[in-house]
Amino acid sequence: MAAITAEQVRAARDQGYAAGYGLAPPTPNPYAPAHVPEWLGPRTPAERAHHANAERGPLALARVWRQGYQDGQAAYARERSAGDS
Repeated sequence: MAAITAEQVRAARDQGYAAGYGLAPPTPNPYAPAHVPEWLGPRTPAERAHHANAERGPLALARVWRQGYQDGQAAYARERSAGDS
């Protein structure tokens, strides 16, 4: 597994914020891993552990993107509510 760099984290957060705030077209989380049906997934405990370790980095970036998205939505809502007052 390659280490996640600070630049990757910043990029994921910025992309998520832009999507949440409405600065970018709405898109699904690009860092979320593709869904694999249970019957096609790893079968043995060793395969499951290897799969979990392989997904650790991408899942961390997906969580950062999601947090940025939520922060962008909150900032947009705050700005809208402040403008309505």
